[in-house]
Amino acid sequence: MYFLPKVNPLYEQISANKTFLPNILEKLGKGHFTGYLSHSAQNSESYCIFAKGKLICAVSTEGKRDKTGFEAIILLFDRILSSGGEINVYSMTPDLAMCAHALLLGTKLLNGDEVRQVDIKNVFARLKGQDMNGVVRFYTAERSAMMFYKDGLPIGFYHDSIRTIETTPDEARKVAALPGARVEVCSTKTIEELMLYDLLQMVNLHKLWEAAVEKRASTQPRQHSSPEKMAAVPSIAIMEPGSEKLAELVEDLKEVAMAYLSKEGRVLIEKCIREAGGNSILLDEDKTEALLKRIEDETRVIDSDARIEEMVDLMRSEIVGRLAV
Repeated sequence: MYFLPKVNPLYEQISANKTFLPNILEKLGKGHFTGYLSHSAQNSESYCIFAKGKLICAVSTEGKRDKTGFEAIILLFDRILSSGGEINVYSMTPDLAMCAHALLLGTKLLNGDEVRQVDIKNVFARLKGQDMNGVVRFYTAERSAMMFYKDGLPIGFYHDSIRTIETTPDEARKVAALPGARVEVCSTKTIEELMLYDLLQMVNLHKLWEAAVEKRASTQPRQHSSPEKMAAVPSIAIMEPGSEKLAELVEDLKEVAMAYLSKEGRVLIEKCIREAGGNSILLDEDKTEALLKRIEDETRVIDSDARIEEMVDLMRSEIVGRLAV
């Protein structure tokens, strides 16, 4: 079982039977989403990690069997059709998406060694000296804590009792000090290198779904639903959200802006959306991009030292993620 950070949840515990996953994955790609979609059902789990709309990896696990790439998507579709399950969507910054990739498919520099048998200071020195991108994870049977790295320097901390990224390693140190604690170190490429790979450009999601539907139908000859009907049932995924959902999305955007610009961020979002025509403009891709461009420009006036690109990327992922499911 993998342990990825559950920050910025857009959707959690959505019934997979009420969605049409090929459409959702395509919308996340076209909308330049950054973050991940996960699926769980019985003894299986799947993860699809996006960075600015690129599907940089897909991993599916069933029992002790791991599949990656298009094989992971095939297994994911098969599990949805056979077992249903739940879908979750979390948005992230590109740097955190890079670290999530390290957790799933990164190179293991340490793989479950006991902390007491490892020279941790030397490990951290190596990470810095090698400009490593990835994750240091300390864990026991009950606890897990992670330290995220970019270019050899820590960029955030996360553990199993929170839903945000912290700025101090206090909890990670506590977990590392627990009896029997173990450590794994996972490294990966830069986010720019990872984004050269886009699984969405390499597979035909609808063809893979149709094949999964046909395979499922062939194992259940007494059921008379045609593949076309089975593929078309989950129409909820493409319904436009109502005013209440849009209002929730706008509140999420305000929270993101406040995290980077304090109270001025909330005022900025309210003004920009009001002057652009109201919440409904978020349903129009061109108007949404124009809105984000204006937010970016005005943020530079408010605080030119803010992490503006990161903030706008996170807002874009919030919008795309909420409207895709």
